[in-house]
This record gives sequence, C-alpha cells and structure tokens, in this order.
Amino acid sequence: MKKNSIILNSILFGSLLLNLANLKFFEQTLIRIEYLIVFYLIGFLIYFLSKKKLSTISNWNNFNNIFFCIVVVGTNLTTLCLGLNLLFASQKTMVESLPIVRKTDIPGTKYNRSKRTPAIIFETKFNETKRVEFTVNHKAQIEKAKMIEVELSEGLFGFEIIRSAKLK
Repeated sequence: MKKNSIILNSILFGSLLLNLANLKFFEQTLIRIEYLIVFYLIGFLIYFLSKKKLSTISNWNNFNNIFFCIVVVGTNLTTLCLGLNLLFASQKTMVESLPIVRKTDIPGTKYNRSKRTPAIIFETKFNETKRVEFTVNHKAQIEKAKMIEVELSEGLFGFEIIRSAKLK
C-alpha cells in the first residue's frame, strides 16, 4: 500500500507541474474556457467509473480520490489537446486587428511586486478576452495603442494559435 501511495503522489505532483505547461499553451491559444472545464469534468466522471479500483490501491479518502482524478485526468487531457493543437498547427498565418479592451500591469513575484509587466487585454471573436504580455520597453506604445494586430494560425483541432502580436 505504501508503494502505491508513493506512485499516486508522484502522478499527482507531476500533473500539478504539468499545469505550468498548460498555462503557457493556454496563453498562446484562442480557446473557449468551457472546453477546458469539460476536460476536468471528465476527470470527475472517471472517478465514479474507477471508484472501486481506486479504493483498493489507495489509502486516501473519497475527497482525495476525486481531487486526484479531476487533476490528473483534466490536466493530461488539457495538455494533450492544447499541446497537439500547438505542435501540429498550420504554418499558414493570417493577421487580424482586434480592439484593445483594457491596458494593465501584472505585478512581479512576491518580493518583487514593484516590478510590473505591461499587458493588454483584447476581445476575441468568441466575445471573450485574452491577455498578451509585453516588455517594459513597449510601455509608451501600449499607452498610445487602440488596436492589437495578432498573427494567427490554425491549430490541429481548429483552435487558433497566437504566433505574434503587434500594437497599432
């Protein structure tokens, strides 16, 4: 039972780390958040399908087993979808000009709050917003900009990938 616990903890920890990759993939992809929520709900469904098996190999309670299934299945499905979409994206690109909804600064890490990264938030064609970060050198350009010009390419699953962004 102890060996199974170490394996399950390692799988859970690995999945939590994989969410860092998912964050980068998500930043580059124009995808509705509902799709990603469905992946995590599939993890919830997997729990009910594997409840008996999990109880025999795990000494965790039901809440921990549900959390395990949601995180592991949801994270891996999200990585698979977003990663393959990005990896096998078309090289053909198109340029779109989109309106800037808001200009903001992202605070730095815990002990570097004063170091701020400029960012803009623009509206996608799904009537959702997407954030793009810029370097500090672009601060003056950001203040003047009204539109953002994004270079997009179609991903494997039809979700568009942001290749580059320019301020207009």
